[in-house]
Amino acid sequence: MNEFVLHILKILQTNGFPGKRVSLPTEKMYEVAYNKGLNFNQVLESLKKAHQIDAQITTDKIIFFPLEITQAPKKEDMIKEAQELMSKMDPEELKRIQDMFMNMSEEDKAELMRKGKELGLF
Repeated sequence: MNEFVLHILKILQTNGFPGKRVSLPTEKMYEVAYNKGLNFNQVLESLKKAHQIDAQITTDKIIFFPLEITQAPKKEDMIKEAQELMSKMDPEELKRIQDMFMNMSEEDKAELMRKGKELGLF
């Protein structure tokens, strides 16, 4: 397993890790691990424990990032802070933001939702 982990580390570094998040294809990663007789979930656990690298698995890709990024504020804290900011907003400003969201294209709304999910808001 160490050889496979080292290979993943090399790929990540080649693509700008740890300065950038790096994604690799989910299906391909599981296939390669399987062909080597490995359980990819155990490989991910090894990366996390030994190298402080975490990963978010989606249907298309696995996004690798340094573990300390996962120590983000809790969802409840973020929601509370957003509510506090909104309560301090001028009603006209709040209405303008709501109108701006309502006038966004479906693609832009989907992208905004995707980013919210990546941040763990949903």
